[in-house]
Amino acid sequence: MAFKQKNRQRIIDGYLAETGRNIFLPREFVEWLADKPDHEAYPIIFAKSDGEAAMEYRVDLARRIAAGLRVTVTHSEVVNRVVHVTTREYPAFVSPVAHRRGGGGYQPFDETGNHTAELRAQGRVALRGWLERYRGAFEADGVDLSGIEALATEPGALEAAA
Repeated sequence: MAFKQKNRQRIIDGYLAETGRNIFLPREFVEWLADKPDHEAYPIIFAKSDGEAAMEYRVDLARRIAAGLRVTVTHSEVVNRVVHVTTREYPAFVSPVAHRRGGGGYQPFDETGNHTAELRAQGRVALRGWLERYRGAFEADGVDLSGIEALATEPGALEAAA
């Protein structure tokens, strides 16, 4: 989105003030904006034709079909005639960030390739977003977030903290 947070806040506050609403309902906002082509948010919401927007929506639905699917990987290792079994669960498909600008796609998870490192990198980004959103609520209750902060840092920081 082309607007920074303070501008998005101003736009939503303006909409609420103009309509007299005290709750933001995205559908009502879009309907309200539809006949305001001079509004600064109009190009963001209505930049695409209905056909283009419908195709984006359908592509998003297709992404959701693959999202959340899991694969279980089991490893067996024999040490001194004792079998150690480790089971880990991973996403069934991975969308490498580096490939997304070119259209990307979802690749079947391969534990032996770079997918594990890719998941850790994406996990760090997700944890930083989680901290940004929820930090205050947890810190208000005195929760120590240092473990999450360590995981959210760049590679090597976790090992250095140990």
